[in-house]
Amino acid sequence: MDDIFLNPFSDMYAFTGSSGNNDTSSSNTNENQPKEKKKEAWESESAFGTFNKPPKLMAIEEYSRWSRKFEDWLMAFAYASWKSLKNGYTLGDKTGETLSSAEEIESFVAEQMCVALLFQSVREDIISLIDYSNAKDLWNKLKAKCIGSEEIVKNKRKLLRK
Repeated sequence: MDDIFLNPFSDMYAFTGSSGNNDTSSSNTNENQPKEKKKEAWESESAFGTFNKPPKLMAIEEYSRWSRKFEDWLMAFAYASWKSLKNGYTLGDKTGETLSSAEEIESFVAEQMCVALLFQSVREDIISLIDYSNAKDLWNKLKAKCIGSEEIVKNKRKLLRK
């Protein structure tokens, strides 16, 4: 077995008591190490996502980096939803009540999964006020909210050049 599995939580609950030494400085650093490792693991999990969770957008300023990670994650773990994100939902009823063919149902489920994953991966205060009609519309409006319109982007570039 050549593969090594590194678990960031492996020594989180390890005993950190002193061995009779009166040196309190070493025991304080040992007590903080599990908390620091847990914090680092949480931050990396939020930033990169896992098999079950997409990467999380925690701040508007991180949108450009997050959007690439989210698209890659969606393409790898929910391909039908990624297609829905890129093309939009056009088949059948928007409520899903009158869907009949397997293709319509599959497309509707992929659309709803994509919207759910977007809501799961974006902080509530960033996405809460966006009104959308489908996943593609939500994606485009989220981009406009985080980056700004073309005019705002041009003005930012001009400001940076000055």
